Amino acid sequence: MLSDTARKLLMIMRHSSVHHSHMPTLQELEIKSGRTADKIYKAFKELVDEDYIEWEPHSAFESAVIIEGWERPDPRFKTSQTCAHEVGWGLDGGNIEYWTKY
Repeated sequence: MLSDTARKLLMIMRHSSVHHSHMPTLQELEIKSGRTADKIYKAFKELVDEDYIEWEPHSAFESAVIIEGWERPDPRFKTSQTCAHEVGWGLDGGNIEYWTKY
């Protein structure tokens, strides 16, 4: 799970690369994220460690390459999908008391 700064930088970089066809500079990242250069550097290291981007430390921030442009789902939170047969009202016309008895 990414920190807030890393997640924000990933979204900014993804948006810039897709919509503006360039990677943002350090100055652009500072302006758009509201973070200092030190926090941006730490977030970049986190993104590299988690395999979201490829980037050589101490090189320009514009040289980063996005591997995965959004955060992966957290496996601790399972999303459940409700099937149509699990819903007991309205699908087959049965159990319409919700709509008629108010």
